[in-house]
Amino acid sequence: MHKYPTLSAMGITEVESIARYALKEGSHSDELKIYFHSTDGSSLPHSMKFDFPHAAKNTSAAELLGALGELQQLTRQGQPAATREQLLSELSHLEKVVSAKIAEMRFNLKQWH
Repeated sequence: MHKYPTLSAMGITEVESIARYALKEGSHSDELKIYFHSTDGSSLPHSMKFDFPHAAKNTSAAELLGALGELQQLTRQGQPAATREQLLSELSHLEKVVSAKIAEMRFNLKQWH
């Protein structure tokens, strides 16, 4: 039996590569995004996204809760608090993502003229 059965059932084979996760609550579904540590030559994606529809609450909620418990256990094990450098790096990455999205939206708006 796997130590992380829910994550394994979701298709995550290298649980030790998980860096962090984020949960977004939507009106029709919850979105769980799992981020992986980047390593050169790795075939792992940077992240994986899973949707848990609200309509199928019984099975969906159980799977989501199981995944969150396993993710919390994985990401909290022996990890010190984020350093200033890590936070600055995350902030820089977020700024790039937001800037790219704003540029994309402006480009799309210009197409309407």
